[in-house]
Amino acid sequence: MSSNKPNPIMQALAAAFSTKIQKREDAFYEPRQQSYYCVSSDDDWVAAGSGESPPKDESQPPVHPTKIRLISWNIDILVPFAEERMSAALDHLYDVVSSTEPESAIIIFFQEMGVSDMEQIRDSAWVKQRFNLTDIDSRNWLSPHYGTTTLLDRRLYIDSVFRVPWYSKFDRDGLFVDIVLHNQAHPDGPQKTMRLCNTHLESLVADPPVRPIQMTAAKQYLHHDSVSSAILAGDLNAIQPFDRTLHEDNNLNDAYLLIGGEGAGPGEEDSDNGYTWGYQVPQAMRDRFGCSRMDKIFFTGSLSPINFQRIGMGVKAAEEHRQMMTEAGELDWVSDHYGVMCDFVLTAGGQLVEQKHEGE
Repeated sequence: MSSNKPNPIMQALAAAFSTKIQKREDAFYEPRQQSYYCVSSDDDWVAAGSGESPPKDESQPPVHPTKIRLISWNIDILVPFAEERMSAALDHLYDVVSSTEPESAIIIFFQEMGVSDMEQIRDSAWVKQRFNLTDIDSRNWLSPHYGTTTLLDRRLYIDSVFRVPWYSKFDRDGLFVDIVLHNQAHPDGPQKTMRLCNTHLESLVADPPVRPIQMTAAKQYLHHDSVSSAILAGDLNAIQPFDRTLHEDNNLNDAYLLIGGEGAGPGEEDSDNGYTWGYQVPQAMRDRFGCSRMDKIFFTGSLSPINFQRIGMGVKAAEEHRQMMTEAGELDWVSDHYGVMCDFVLTAGGQLVEQKHEGE
């Protein structure tokens, strides 16, 4: 049977659900700059700009100037056995990363991270070898219980990291990263920027709707004059009719709808090929809510998607943990969500720039 022990995260969400959103002062919704973290020569996570440049990973080839792989995955924070599930999720992602063309830059968006998830990420050997992190703990989250984090290929030249709080009762925000690009078409022209946004939009149904307000807030950052290309991805909680046009309403492209179908053709709504939620939940929840395409990848500007697929399908906790989970009345899936992944190429002369390393 499931444990009757109170879940503080569930209690906090339940309390938020029963209240109305309180609009904060305008200053609350302004961007909040934050550090990102790299691994030092002593194998410790240190804030970038702390005076120590990360040592270069000689096992990795130079980054391809135009190839990017973007992965996004929500790892359910509301069910028990967080460490067992996150361990299996990281093992699965290691396989995905290892099978990626070595020259391609890899970026991983996580949503619904808890404190133990962050500990496992920062202690993971393959993460230390391949990535910088936007967060190593919960200090930049709006909620004390959960939040987002982004893993950035350590070869990328990171210009800045900032968060923008959304109008939200569940402490949701946008985690933005600006990546420096070389302007190959106009070498003497202004610097190009690729802007990334990792987000977890408002859950459930609200009246009036909240997710359109959040996407409108994101729009101004994705279409900024200094940004030549942008990607927004995450758990967009797309469960209502208006969610189907949020990309069009904000002048964005939906990668799945463009190339997520058979043979890289257009993807279709209301399709088993596109759903990311509903298959790895208790049957009662599936009977009540059905399946949906909650998780999406939007983009704009000088980017071209070339491959889209889902990840995490059928991934479960390690075999030695499953009986314990079953006896506790829990499913043994890593998450109730599938992840989404898209390969992009930069166009219009934009090229990735290698991060400088110690000794260079």
